[in-house]
Amino acid sequence: MTMTPTRLAALLATSAALIAAPLSAQEKPPAKPPAAAMDHSKMDHSKMDHGAAKAEGWKELDAYHMLMMATWHPAKDKNDLAPIRAKATEMVASAKLVAASKSPMACQKPELIKAQADLPTATEKVAAMVAAKAADAELKAALKGLHDSFDVLEGCAGAGMKH
Repeated sequence: MTMTPTRLAALLATSAALIAAPLSAQEKPPAKPPAAAMDHSKMDHSKMDHGAAKAEGWKELDAYHMLMMATWHPAKDKNDLAPIRAKATEMVASAKLVAASKSPMACQKPELIKAQADLPTATEKVAAMVAAKAADAELKAALKGLHDSFDVLEGCAGAGMKH
């Protein structure tokens, strides 16, 4: 079969019409549920976009983020404080690595540099509560505060993953 200019034009027109055609209700992907309705414990956070920190390779913050997810979500969702009690010392070490690391250019703003520098102290406070066998309610409140502080760094590019 020879492709004539007329045949090529017809083929391109048909292809363009198919690409531009709207999806029917049956073909549309399902709507994403609101964040509050999502089961974050079953999400694979390792494949999610972490904004500039991930794009520029801030591996220290990524490692701390994994620890934060492993401790904060069980505490928030199930009142399970065993993970923070088990990982508090590891989180302190990871926070120190974040503070000592070079942040991506997108994170070189005064409030983010301060949050980076303050992360070990904030994490050490939670770890001290764990060591002192603080009551669950107090520990959960402190962990929430640490998570909120961490959120400043996590979204350093404005497009970071929120959970």
